[in-house]
Amino acid sequence: MRVRHLPYLSFALLATVLTPRPARADGLITPFIGADFGGDAGDCAKAVPCSTNQMSYGLGLGFMVGGVVGFEGEIAHAPHFFGEASERGGNSVLTIMANVLVGVPLGPVRPYAAGGIGVIHTDISKSNVGLYDAFSNNSFALEVGGGLIGMFSQHVGVRGDLRYLRTLQDLEFSDTHFDLNHKALEFWRGSLGVVFRF
Repeated sequence: MRVRHLPYLSFALLATVLTPRPARADGLITPFIGADFGGDAGDCAKAVPCSTNQMSYGLGLGFMVGGVVGFEGEIAHAPHFFGEASERGGNSVLTIMANVLVGVPLGPVRPYAAGGIGVIHTDISKSNVGLYDAFSNNSFALEVGGGLIGMFSQHVGVRGDLRYLRTLQDLEFSDTHFDLNHKALEFWRGSLGVVFRF
Protein backbone atom coordinates (compact mmCIF):
# COMPACT_ATOMS: atom_id res chain seq x y z
CA MET A 1 0.00 0.00 0.00
CA ARG A 2 1.42 3.36 -0.96
CA VAL A 3 1.81 5.86 1.87
CA ARG A 4 0.22 8.64 -0.18
CA HIS A 5 -3.08 6.68 -0.15
CA LEU A 6 -3.17 6.48 3.66
CA PRO A 7 -4.95 9.84 4.23
CA TYR A 8 -7.72 8.83 1.84
CA LEU A 9 -8.15 5.43 3.48
CA SER A 10 -8.15 7.02 6.94
CA PHE A 11 -10.79 9.51 5.85
CA ALA A 12 -12.93 6.71 4.37
CA LEU A 13 -12.66 4.65 7.57
CA LEU A 14 -13.55 7.67 9.74
CA ALA A 15 -16.53 8.47 7.54
CA THR A 16 -17.74 4.89 7.79
CA VAL A 17 -17.52 4.89 11.59
CA LEU A 18 -19.21 8.27 11.99
CA THR A 19 -21.99 7.71 9.48
CA PRO A 20 -25.24 7.40 11.46
CA ARG A 21 -26.92 4.02 11.16
CA PRO A 22 -30.65 3.44 11.32
CA ALA A 23 -31.75 2.73 14.89
CA ARG A 24 -32.59 -0.91 15.56
CA ALA A 25 -36.28 -1.61 16.11
CA ASP A 26 -37.04 -4.29 18.68
CA GLY A 27 -40.28 -6.20 18.14
CA LEU A 28 -41.99 -7.16 21.41
CA ILE A 29 -44.61 -9.85 22.04
CA THR A 30 -45.90 -9.87 25.63
CA PRO A 31 -48.56 -12.29 26.89
CA PHE A 32 -49.54 -11.23 30.42
CA ILE A 33 -51.76 -12.01 33.37
CA GLY A 34 -52.86 -9.56 36.01
CA ALA A 35 -55.61 -8.16 38.20
CA ASP A 36 -57.97 -5.20 37.91
CA PHE A 37 -58.61 -3.14 41.04
CA GLY A 38 -59.88 0.21 42.26
CA GLY A 39 -62.63 2.26 40.66
CA ASP A 40 -65.39 0.04 39.28
CA ALA A 41 -63.49 -3.26 39.40
CA GLY A 42 -65.16 -5.74 41.73
CA ASP A 43 -68.24 -3.59 42.36
CA CYS A 44 -69.83 -5.99 44.82
CA ALA A 45 -71.47 -3.46 47.12
CA LYS A 46 -74.99 -4.57 46.16
CA ALA A 47 -74.43 -8.31 45.88
CA VAL A 48 -73.73 -10.58 48.85
CA PRO A 49 -72.03 -13.01 48.82
CA CYS A 50 -69.71 -11.85 46.05
CA SER A 51 -66.28 -12.94 44.87
CA THR A 52 -63.94 -10.10 43.96
CA ASN A 53 -61.32 -12.03 42.03
CA GLN A 54 -60.75 -9.64 39.09
CA MET A 55 -58.17 -11.62 37.16
CA SER A 56 -57.37 -10.38 33.67
CA TYR A 57 -55.18 -11.65 30.87
CA GLY A 58 -54.06 -10.32 27.53
CA LEU A 59 -51.45 -9.77 24.86
CA GLY A 60 -49.29 -6.81 23.88
CA LEU A 61 -47.72 -6.51 20.40
CA GLY A 62 -45.33 -3.68 19.67
CA PHE A 63 -41.89 -2.39 18.86
CA MET A 64 -39.39 0.12 20.20
CA VAL A 65 -36.80 1.98 18.14
CA GLY A 66 -33.43 2.08 19.85
CA GLY A 67 -35.15 1.08 23.08
CA VAL A 68 -36.49 4.62 23.46
CA VAL A 69 -39.72 5.29 21.52
CA GLY A 70 -42.22 2.81 20.17
CA PHE A 71 -45.80 1.71 19.67
CA GLU A 72 -47.91 -1.02 21.24
CA GLY A 73 -51.25 -2.61 20.51
CA GLU A 74 -52.77 -4.27 23.57
CA ILE A 75 -55.84 -6.43 24.12
CA ALA A 76 -56.96 -7.64 27.56
CA HIS A 77 -59.96 -9.51 28.92
CA ALA A 78 -61.34 -9.55 32.47
CA PRO A 79 -63.93 -12.39 32.63
CA HIS A 80 -65.47 -11.41 36.00
CA PHE A 81 -64.70 -7.70 36.16
CA PHE A 82 -67.59 -6.76 38.48
CA GLY A 83 -67.28 -9.86 40.66
CA GLU A 84 -69.37 -13.01 40.91
CA ALA A 85 -72.55 -13.54 42.92
CA SER A 86 -75.38 -16.08 42.81
CA GLU A 87 -78.01 -13.56 41.67
CA ARG A 88 -75.83 -12.08 38.94
CA GLY A 89 -75.30 -13.30 35.40
CA GLY A 90 -71.89 -13.25 33.81
CA ASN A 91 -70.00 -10.02 33.27
CA SER A 92 -66.77 -9.06 31.58
CA VAL A 93 -64.69 -6.15 30.30
CA LEU A 94 -62.58 -6.23 27.14
CA THR A 95 -60.02 -3.51 26.40
CA ILE A 96 -58.38 -2.84 23.02
CA MET A 97 -55.79 -0.08 23.23
CA ALA A 98 -53.13 1.58 21.03
CA ASN A 99 -50.28 3.11 23.03
CA VAL A 100 -47.11 5.11 22.54
CA LEU A 101 -44.15 3.77 24.54
CA VAL A 102 -41.24 5.85 25.85
CA GLY A 103 -38.41 3.88 27.44
CA VAL A 104 -34.99 4.36 28.99
CA PRO A 105 -32.61 1.55 27.95
CA LEU A 106 -30.31 0.71 30.86
CA GLY A 107 -28.59 -2.44 29.68
CA PRO A 108 -30.87 -5.43 30.26
CA VAL A 109 -33.37 -3.27 32.19
CA ARG A 110 -35.79 -0.85 30.54
CA PRO A 111 -38.19 1.33 32.55
CA TYR A 112 -40.92 2.79 30.33
CA ALA A 113 -44.04 4.91 30.25
CA ALA A 114 -47.10 4.14 28.12
CA GLY A 115 -50.15 6.12 27.09
CA GLY A 116 -52.81 5.92 24.43
CA ILE A 117 -56.44 5.50 23.46
CA GLY A 118 -58.74 2.69 22.45
CA VAL A 119 -62.06 1.04 23.22
CA ILE A 120 -63.48 -0.58 26.36
CA HIS A 121 -66.26 -3.10 25.79
CA THR A 122 -68.47 -3.78 28.83
CA ASP A 123 -70.72 -6.83 28.79
CA ILE A 124 -73.21 -7.84 31.50
CA SER A 125 -75.49 -10.84 31.11
CA LYS A 126 -79.09 -10.86 32.34
CA SER A 127 -79.48 -11.47 36.07
CA ASN A 128 -80.18 -15.07 37.03
CA VAL A 129 -83.08 -13.96 39.25
CA GLY A 130 -84.47 -11.10 37.16
CA LEU A 131 -82.80 -8.18 38.95
CA TYR A 132 -81.69 -6.53 35.70
CA ASP A 133 -81.51 -7.05 31.95
CA ALA A 134 -78.46 -7.68 29.80
CA PHE A 135 -76.22 -4.71 29.05
CA SER A 136 -73.48 -4.16 26.50
CA ASN A 137 -71.52 -0.99 25.80
CA ASN A 138 -68.55 0.20 23.71
CA SER A 139 -66.79 3.39 24.80
CA PHE A 140 -63.68 5.23 23.70
CA ALA A 141 -61.11 5.16 26.47
CA LEU A 142 -57.68 6.30 27.55
CA GLU A 143 -54.86 4.34 29.15
CA VAL A 144 -51.77 5.65 30.96
CA GLY A 145 -49.14 3.89 33.00
CA GLY A 146 -45.71 2.37 32.91
CA GLY A 147 -43.53 -0.45 34.04
CA LEU A 148 -40.21 -2.21 33.82
CA ILE A 149 -38.84 -4.73 31.32
CA GLY A 150 -35.96 -6.96 32.34
CA MET A 151 -34.29 -9.19 29.77
CA PHE A 152 -32.77 -12.54 30.81
CA SER A 153 -31.28 -13.05 27.37
CA GLN A 154 -31.32 -11.38 23.97
CA HIS A 155 -34.81 -12.66 23.21
CA VAL A 156 -36.63 -13.46 26.49
CA GLY A 157 -37.47 -11.35 29.53
CA VAL A 158 -40.21 -10.32 31.95
CA ARG A 159 -42.40 -7.23 32.28
CA GLY A 160 -44.07 -5.72 35.32
CA ASP A 161 -46.73 -3.15 34.48
CA LEU A 162 -49.28 -0.82 36.12
CA ARG A 163 -51.90 1.08 34.10
CA TYR A 164 -54.95 3.27 34.68
CA LEU A 165 -57.90 2.96 32.27
CA ARG A 166 -60.97 5.17 31.96
CA THR A 167 -63.75 5.53 29.41
CA LEU A 168 -64.03 8.93 27.72
CA GLN A 169 -67.82 8.57 27.54
CA ASP A 170 -70.39 7.93 30.25
CA LEU A 171 -72.05 4.53 30.18
CA GLU A 172 -75.80 4.38 29.62
CA PHE A 173 -77.38 1.66 31.75
CA SER A 174 -80.93 2.12 33.02
CA ASP A 175 -80.60 -0.29 35.95
CA THR A 176 -78.64 1.00 38.97
CA HIS A 177 -77.62 -2.43 40.28
CA PHE A 178 -74.07 -1.90 39.03
CA ASP A 179 -73.99 1.89 39.59
CA LEU A 180 -72.95 2.32 35.95
CA ASN A 181 -75.55 4.71 34.61
CA HIS A 182 -74.31 8.13 33.47
CA LYS A 183 -70.76 7.63 34.68
CA ALA A 184 -67.36 6.75 33.29
CA LEU A 185 -65.92 3.30 33.87
CA GLU A 186 -62.47 3.46 35.48
CA PHE A 187 -60.00 1.06 37.08
CA TRP A 188 -56.34 0.11 37.52
CA ARG A 189 -54.60 -2.97 36.14
CA GLY A 190 -51.42 -4.53 37.48
CA SER A 191 -49.85 -7.28 35.39
CA LEU A 192 -46.85 -9.52 34.95
CA GLY A 193 -45.86 -10.83 31.54
CA VAL A 194 -43.24 -12.70 29.56
CA VAL A 195 -41.48 -10.62 26.88
CA PHE A 196 -40.33 -12.17 23.61
CA ARG A 197 -38.04 -9.79 21.70
CA PHE A 198 -37.19 -10.27 18.05
